[in-house]
Amino acid sequence: MSIRNRYILFLLLSTLVLQIYIVLKADDIMYMSDTVRGFFLQVRSAVAPAEDRFRIVRPASYRKYKATYAGLPSEYRHAGYFLFYRAPRDIRLNALADEALRYTHYFKRYQLERAIREHNGINGAIVRRGDVVYIPHSLPVLLPDFKRTLKPALIHSRGLYYTGGAVGSEKILRTIDRYVERGINTIVFDVKDITGIVNYRSHTPGVIDYNTHRKRTIDDIDKLIRVLREKNLYIIARIAVFRDHLLYERVPEFAIRSKKTGGRWNEDSAELWCDPTNVSVQDYNIALAIELAEKGVDEIQFDYIRFPTAGNLRDAAYTYSFGKMTNEAAITHFLARAHAELSKRNTLLSIDIFGVVAWGKEVDIRLTGQRIEMLAPYCDVISPMLYPSHFNDNFDGYASPGDNPYYFINRGVLKVKAFAKGKPIRPWLQAFKWRTSAYNENYILEQIKAANDAGALGYLFWNASNNYEYAYDGLAKLASVEKKNDIAQGAHR
Repeated sequence: MSIRNRYILFLLLSTLVLQIYIVLKADDIMYMSDTVRGFFLQVRSAVAPAEDRFRIVRPASYRKYKATYAGLPSEYRHAGYFLFYRAPRDIRLNALADEALRYTHYFKRYQLERAIREHNGINGAIVRRGDVVYIPHSLPVLLPDFKRTLKPALIHSRGLYYTGGAVGSEKILRTIDRYVERGINTIVFDVKDITGIVNYRSHTPGVIDYNTHRKRTIDDIDKLIRVLREKNLYIIARIAVFRDHLLYERVPEFAIRSKKTGGRWNEDSAELWCDPTNVSVQDYNIALAIELAEKGVDEIQFDYIRFPTAGNLRDAAYTYSFGKMTNEAAITHFLARAHAELSKRNTLLSIDIFGVVAWGKEVDIRLTGQRIEMLAPYCDVISPMLYPSHFNDNFDGYASPGDNPYYFINRGVLKVKAFAKGKPIRPWLQAFKWRTSAYNENYILEQIKAANDAGALGYLFWNASNNYEYAYDGLAKLASVEKKNDIAQGAHR
């Protein structure tokens, strides 16, 4: 036997001995047969992972694993594929399922709660202090570590946007596959939209202190990232930055102040804004971005990275934590801080900008703080929101912009490119019918052609209701045309 094989055998036997020791120390929490069975399951997984129901999916672009049970709380005991929980106090079953979900193959909390109930014969809603509960279908001891050691390459994106509620459901994850078949390769999902709800259980101090993730919709963010990665999708986590209704309500001192009253500015409005110049507001959002970068998303996307444009703006008073500066300088300063942190973690950063800013009018730039040439050095890609329907009637000589998708997408991308100093442009496309007279798959195709003709690095579709049927039809038609062209070119050669 070679030295290498002897070493491997020694490690495997050492693992078995250690697991037996853990069992003996854990009293009646596990049977010895469970530990031995778990040990051999681990060996089988290492020898023939493709054959194992609990195989470890390891994308070729990653080279490391992480220990699933590192730092396992003391009330849990684990060996092989067997996980048990001894209740240190009375705990509600749904709370236990919420806590244990991260260690299992289940995607939704209610699924695990039901499985724990069935496997353990629990009738009530409470697990009593001292009770031992089997946690079914626990994860392997090793999982791919998606934390990046190199920055991902920017791809020519064909992307769909999903709300946190949508992407947290199994139904959406199943339907994504049909879009992948039509060429979709990118998913943008809400980490935090303008509601301010953080859609996953965050461990950042600000989210914990203000409990802004209490109404989260994604039960297990790590599992979501893992599932999307297994589908070979480019993953963008979207954060609505300064328009944040929940943080505005929970932490009054984070809100823009009113010069007149000294209280929160614009509090009777439908738009609630936190202060873009307040270092604590900035740090709250940067901390979220850092946490997601370390979980392995490809890109963080900042939306609402601007000042408000509605309300009595003359009454707005700002903190200016870094000294008084123009709106453009303040937004650029924040973006530079965030970009420096994400670059250290090999994660890309994109920004959404107002479509009208592309036309370079000083009044729009100074109001929003979005001066493209200042922002470009501190992001990796720019996504102008060029929805044709969002331009005013008679804008740029077009009576009904919503019915002229090619012009506004194409011209908008070209204008942003002129300001962006070579930074890639990836526009948002309109996937909804508002203010259009003929919204269908051809409307989608016109926008795609406009973006491609302008040299955009792909595009992203936006529909607030996540209804992409016309986008699907458009992509299907595009795929058919591309296939015919390939056949024709092949015949010509």
